[in-house]
Amino acid sequence: MKSIFTFLFTTIALFAVAQVDDDEIQFESETYDFGIIKFGDQKINATYIFTNNSPIDFQIRDVKASCGCTVPSWPEHPIKPGQKGIITATFDPTHLAGEVDKSIEIFANYSVIMSKILTLKGIIKEPVEQDLSKVYSGQFGYIRQSKNTIALGEIVNSGTYTDTVLFVNEYNLPLKFTGLLRKPDFLTYEMPQETLKPGESVAVVIHMDASKVRDYGLVNTEIVFKTNDKSFRLKAVKLAFFIKRDFSKMSKKERKNAPKLKISGTEFDFGTMQEGATGSRQVKIANAGKSTLKILKVETHCGCTTIDLTESELQPNESKTILLKFDSMFVSGQAQKEVTLYTNDPDNHIVKLYVSAKVLAN
Repeated sequence: MKSIFTFLFTTIALFAVAQVDDDEIQFESETYDFGIIKFGDQKINATYIFTNNSPIDFQIRDVKASCGCTVPSWPEHPIKPGQKGIITATFDPTHLAGEVDKSIEIFANYSVIMSKILTLKGIIKEPVEQDLSKVYSGQFGYIRQSKNTIALGEIVNSGTYTDTVLFVNEYNLPLKFTGLLRKPDFLTYEMPQETLKPGESVAVVIHMDASKVRDYGLVNTEIVFKTNDKSFRLKAVKLAFFIKRDFSKMSKKERKNAPKLKISGTEFDFGTMQEGATGSRQVKIANAGKSTLKILKVETHCGCTTIDLTESELQPNESKTILLKFDSMFVSGQAQKEVTLYTNDPDNHIVKLYVSAKVLAN
């Protein structure tokens, strides 16, 4: 009996020793502020340097980012007592504008907390230049424009949004807008005049009705005007935004009767595999709510990850098992991939499935 108690005590002690207190892992800064950058700048590499002030090894098991625009990396080996370690987060600001507030979540051998949050913030300048001397030179031809891209950031599908693009005629003869090449249905515009005299400008107001956008997540589109500018007839204004469903106006009764997504897991480790090998994992999804659950969109971030989700609706109490597949062809090293589900569950509108694997090159 004594030996059993000794074994149990030793085991408990080992588990206790194997964990560190949060304050024993000292970060030089838990927030990376990249300041103010221009729209369209290159990727930003945020670094978080820490010191292990505990008497045991610090082992990071996983790091997850709050959005697909941020990709973290971390030391796979344990950080010894007294040693320093670095966690990096590569942030891609493409198509984003305004205030940025992102985060990464660290899962490690902490004793009290489950995980630790580090933040990344800053401001991306709106791509607006109304000064005629700064009209975008990247738009060729004699009708120049004040911006090529309207970046709306994160929006909801119940809102309306408006922006203005200034066009100016830098030619010595009148030039004219002659129509549209293409325009999404959710956009309308106001053009006070179609003909511009030399040196004359026109402010074109572009309106977006987000309720007519039949998509979720990151959307890139454009409105293209036709002109008689022989040097460059087409004048395109690109739009970029991340759109979510708006649940803010739901009543308590509507929320009570809403669909409710249940999923068997969100983390899928395919382990170590040879390049070119494939694997699959079963995922069970169910509707524990009181109305029809709709899978509005399935988004994979690369062709290497697919999900067998052909039916887009689940009735209350209905469940089904789907197949998540990973193909390691053209992938090498430590792979971190995501699959995103968009649903009509107000509490689980955006659900991310994380896929990881260590792929050995042939």
